[in-house]
Amino acid sequence: MKSTIKEQMTVRERVLAALKLQPVDRIPFVPLIDTYTLMEMPVEVTGKPVTPAFNLQMNMTAARALGCDLMVRHVPAVATRRDGALHLQSLGQFESPVETSSKFNNRQLTEILNTPVGSLTASWKFTDKVGGIPHPVKFAVNNREEMKIFHYAVDRLSSKPSESAFERFLKIDAEIGEQGIPTASITKSPFMFLIEIAWGLENTYFLLQGHREEVEDILEKLHNSLKLHVEVLAASPAQVIIQYEDTSSTLLSPVVFDRYCLPFLNEYADILNSSGKIYLVHMCGKLRSFTSELHKGRFNGICDITPMPTGDFPLDEASANLPGKVVVGGIDPTTFVSRDAECVEAEVAGLIQRIKPLKGVLLGSADTVPRGTPVSTFKLIRGLVDALGAYD
Repeated sequence: MKSTIKEQMTVRERVLAALKLQPVDRIPFVPLIDTYTLMEMPVEVTGKPVTPAFNLQMNMTAARALGCDLMVRHVPAVATRRDGALHLQSLGQFESPVETSSKFNNRQLTEILNTPVGSLTASWKFTDKVGGIPHPVKFAVNNREEMKIFHYAVDRLSSKPSESAFERFLKIDAEIGEQGIPTASITKSPFMFLIEIAWGLENTYFLLQGHREEVEDILEKLHNSLKLHVEVLAASPAQVIIQYEDTSSTLLSPVVFDRYCLPFLNEYADILNSSGKIYLVHMCGKLRSFTSELHKGRFNGICDITPMPTGDFPLDEASANLPGKVVVGGIDPTTFVSRDAECVEAEVAGLIQRIKPLKGVLLGSADTVPRGTPVSTFKLIRGLVDALGAYD
C-alpha cells in the first residue's frame, strides 16, 4: 500500500509532538526493533548478517528499511560498567570488600559476588531461539542465608554517580537527525529487579512475607543507588527516558505495585520531570487491573502496551482510561508474526481508526517485535498508517 499523504512534519517533530500530547500530521509508527526482531530478517534489511549481540547501528538501519519512525531504544547516555556481574550490578556498583566477577561457558553466563560473609552466584542461559535475550537458570538469592549475603553487598553499593556518556549520545542523536529521536534507558525499579533478575518470583515473595523489614531495607538502598543513575540522566542531553519495568499482573498485584513500585517510579519521575525530560515506563504485561494505580503515576506515559491475547490492555482503552498520559504500542506479537495479511490489515486498520481521535498515542509493538515477523507485514502496517493515520 503506497503512501497517500504528503507529510508535513519531520519524524523527529512528529514523535516529539505526540509524546508531548500535541497535534501531529499522522500517527507515528514506532515499533520496538531489537536484535531478536532481526534474527530472520534478510540482509537487505539489516545491512549485514545478524549476530546475537545487541547492535544499535543495525537496529537503526533495519528500522529505517522497514519504514518505521525512529524512536531508537537503549542509546547510551551513561557509561556501561566494565567489571563483572553486570546483571547483579544493574542498579549500582558494589564496592570493596565485595568483589564481582563473571564467566561464560557453554553459552551460560555466571555472575559471582564474593563477600567476607559468603558468596552468591547467578546464571543465565543463551539460546539460538532468542539470541541476545538470556533466560535465568539460577537466581542469586534462594533463601534467608543468601539474602543476608546479598544485604551485606547492598550495604556497600557505591555512592558515586554513574559516569556520563553524553558525547556518545549526542553522536547518535546527530546521526538520527530528523529521522527520529534517541531514547536513554533506566533498568527496572528495585522490586522488579528482585523478581526478574536477582531473586526470582517465588523467592522474592517468600522472603518478603517472612522478613519484610529486611527486604524493605534492601529495596530502599537499591532505590537510592538507582537514583544516582537517574540524576545523571536528568542532566543528560536525552529528551526521552524509558524505564524498562515489565509491569504485569502475572508478577504482582495492584496492592504490591502501589506499595513497592509506584513510590519509587514517582521519585524518578520527579527527578526527570524537573529537568524537562519525557519519562516513559515500559509496561509490556497484563495491565488492566492496574488502571487506578497508574492514574497516580507521575511518569509521562507508558510504552509497549500489550493487547489481547498476550496482554489485556488495548491501546485505545489504555489511552481512554489514562487521560493525560502518553501511550505507545498496541500491536500484539501474534499479529506481527501472522501470515494472514487480510487479518493483519483488518486488525491494524481497526486499531488506527480507534486511536486516531486520541492525543498522545503512538502506534508500536507490544514489547519487542517478535522474531519471524515478515518484512511484508511492516510494509503493510506502514501503508495503513499513511493511508488511515493522516490528519487533515
